Amino acid sequence: MKPAAACLTSDPAARAFYRSALPGFTLKFYPTAAAFLKAPPAAGLAVLDAALPDMGGGDLVAVLRGSPKTAGLLLVLTGGAPYSPAAAAASFDSGADEYFAFPPDPLLFRARLLNLLGRGPSGRPAPEKPAEYEFGDLRVSPEARTVSVAGKKARLTALEFDILLYFLRNQGRVVSRYVLLEQVWKDAAEAGPRAVDKRIEALRRKLGRYGAKIGTIFRLGYIFRL
Repeated sequence: MKPAAACLTSDPAARAFYRSALPGFTLKFYPTAAAFLKAPPAAGLAVLDAALPDMGGGDLVAVLRGSPKTAGLLLVLTGGAPYSPAAAAASFDSGADEYFAFPPDPLLFRARLLNLLGRGPSGRPAPEKPAEYEFGDLRVSPEARTVSVAGKKARLTALEFDILLYFLRNQGRVVSRYVLLEQVWKDAAEAGPRAVDKRIEALRRKLGRYGAKIGTIFRLGYIFRL
């Protein structure tokens, strides 16, 4: 069976490069993140442009990793030249399996993609979700939807609890405001980045000293570290 890859790019030059660099591959092209998200494959490999017209590639990686339907995809992110260690690190933090500055060396690009496919889906099975999270005297029960600090109940709204739970399940990973809107908000169309910031401020206050564990990453979003 031929190896296959979904290629997300709106750049004709990038499409030509993939056709040339990946002989023997079955390629399917998507011009936008929205087009891909309508019917994404459950497994396989996707090459994502870091600057899609409707969504940043890193944000899309986080969205795909956060969905059980697409968590097993192998995700390769491509950014602009020259190669930037910071951009590569941000890509891996968001959940990408590989990063290239575009255009990469064609032979190396093909070899690495084949190597990824040979190792099988990154479908790193999601770790089993604990019945309860405990860190020091912070207690969070997903089933009972309760939070307590030093034995005292923290009165979180439903949305604030969902934000905290998302952070707990993505500890140490930078989470953009867009991803929070996409994954947590029920009415994302009615909200925006500022609404996210306001909710985070409220959540920090209610968590007491643990509120400081929600760090702000300038221009990127938030990270939760315990």
